[in-house]
Amino acid sequence: MSAVEENTDIVDLESDIDSMVSALETETPAAPDFNEIINTEKSSSEPNTKSTLKVREAILTGIDDLLISRGARLILFLPIVVVILFGLAQSYRSSDPDWWQGGVRELFLDLSFSKSVYLLSLALMVADLLLLFVLHYLLWVTKRIFQIETEEIVSTGITFRSAHGYSEMKAVIDGASNQLNLTTTLMTLSTLMLGLALIFPSETDGIPVLIALSTGALLSGHSVYMVSNRPRFNTVEPWGLLEAFSPPMHPALLNRPFTDVIRAHVDPVLAVRFSKYVSSFNSDLKKGVNISDLQEYLLLILDMYRSGLIEEDEFHLALSELVDSRTVDQIINHEELGEETLDRLLMHARDRCAPFFRLNDRMRMHLSTQSNRGIWFDVDMENLTLGQANLFAYVLNHTDETQDLILRVQTPDFRPNECVYRLRSEPQNIPKRGIPEHQTISASMSKSRIVWQTLIPSSMGDATVTVRLEDSSGNLISGKVLTSQVRSDLFTRLRMTTGAVFMFGAALAVISPILPFAARLFGL
Repeated sequence: MSAVEENTDIVDLESDIDSMVSALETETPAAPDFNEIINTEKSSSEPNTKSTLKVREAILTGIDDLLISRGARLILFLPIVVVILFGLAQSYRSSDPDWWQGGVRELFLDLSFSKSVYLLSLALMVADLLLLFVLHYLLWVTKRIFQIETEEIVSTGITFRSAHGYSEMKAVIDGASNQLNLTTTLMTLSTLMLGLALIFPSETDGIPVLIALSTGALLSGHSVYMVSNRPRFNTVEPWGLLEAFSPPMHPALLNRPFTDVIRAHVDPVLAVRFSKYVSSFNSDLKKGVNISDLQEYLLLILDMYRSGLIEEDEFHLALSELVDSRTVDQIINHEELGEETLDRLLMHARDRCAPFFRLNDRMRMHLSTQSNRGIWFDVDMENLTLGQANLFAYVLNHTDETQDLILRVQTPDFRPNECVYRLRSEPQNIPKRGIPEHQTISASMSKSRIVWQTLIPSSMGDATVTVRLEDSSGNLISGKVLTSQVRSDLFTRLRMTTGAVFMFGAALAVISPILPFAARLFGL
């Protein structure tokens, strides 16, 4: 059981990004002359290298989107076509079909139907290998750019490699590389063995074994590709590394809800770049406004704008309350970190933490009603749990006094089984009339007590979570019971099933010709 006490001495642990920003705003001590010369030479060469790699990555990413991972998806379908061709060639290994005789056979250099199909299969396998090598080169370029950008951040004095999320993101990138290496190795073995089988005369006894081993390696390689859910990431777009990152930790109590949720799902490279960029507007802020307020307000207003709650003019007018209109245009229209990037961050967070945004929408509807009395309490989590569940709880105090509350999360189907939060909820006394809706929502969000608890499922199937809100004496104020289905999604199950079928087929393809061959070899 864990407890969070807000009425005791709380140590405000700043996030890694905040410490990074403070480091960026301070001067780095001067290095010795010799090291300074070396770093200067190195830094002068790296921008040229990085720009060259960026151009190559953009070209390779376009090819990947068009032919490989998206678009035609040749790397997915080519091995399946080859397997079908293998079966067709084996069916006519002993004799050619009637329609192949005569003029058709002459067009294919008087080769047998079986050998012609195998040659076509070999050509398709070589094409598949070329696509895999394109992915290899793309991944190498992305990793190289990631290393250069890491060195650029470290050179400013930030201990970036020790930041939360860096090692996890690097592990994801390395894992994608290892999966691709294994797939390419198996596909290369399959191609080589098929090539050897076509070189030897058709009467050679070992040809069926080579064909079987080639088929097994092909099916195994494609099975590895199907089972391994390789994320797509790049550095072409500012948000390109988001899919390679999953938050290793997040705050339990959200002081700035939008900033805390979105920041938890932003990769460290983009987080440092964005925080450094926003901190550059520190001198443009109006009196009494800090950078953290600007970030939270910007994300809140943008979410309302994208939800259709406010118009574009209201969006710009709301931001002008914190900064001047010139600065608003600079933030929104920035080439890399502008409105499009912010939209991507919101969509990414909405996809990963949908319960938070659903609760936020319900709070807006609640504030629009006339019966805002007592304590408003609401919870939400995923109906379908894939891997882990995100439970959010909102507490909004409409009374005239500060409330000391206890929030209990109890579940037999998730870990941890019980969590206890002690909350101090300040009264929310905001007039409903006379102020814009976005100001009402912003003030309510700042007064709300929001809990974010991650739950790890203990088993598959139906799961229940009980959330109780109690006063300081333990009396029940409100309670909620949530149900969720813990299972893999349809796409994952289809992918794993297909991979298992391919692996089973690979085992059969390898074993079936080896057993008779071994029997003849030992005279059995």
